[in-house]
Amino acid sequence: MRKGQDKREIPDSVGARIRYLRKRRNLSLYDVEKATGITAGYLQRIESGQRKRPSYPVVEKIAEFFSVSVSDLMDVTEEERREKDVIELLLTHNYTFGNGIRANRAMKDGLVDLMQTMMSSDLDGDNKLRDSIVIIEKVREFLELIRE
Repeated sequence: MRKGQDKREIPDSVGARIRYLRKRRNLSLYDVEKATGITAGYLQRIESGQRKRPSYPVVEKIAEFFSVSVSDLMDVTEEERREKDVIELLLTHNYTFGNGIRANRAMKDGLVDLMQTMMSSDLDGDNKLRDSIVIIEKVREFLELIRE
């Protein structure tokens, strides 16, 4: 490591925060790539913590795209920390499902997607039928992943 390079390292939570902001808006990595010019692969490495030292212009572009300040992007709120903790556990830990199938990345992403869909649904409001159908479809998608 070159001298002074560690000062540029971003906190581990920044990648999780970027993923949280992206998922909250139902955006793919490619959607963010189209809007920012930052490749989906590079964004994925930042989100997963594999890329610890993105340049300031990259962090600035991401913050601008999500309409947050760079300092806000670097600091996770308590509400996001609670949600991130569950999502981070699902994404970063090794586990199996009740049927003994070891969770791979696609399964973990599907489970997170299902959770986020459920958390953002309005089952008591005017859209309860539509939201229920969306949840059922997400469950089906997830079951297809773990049954492959």
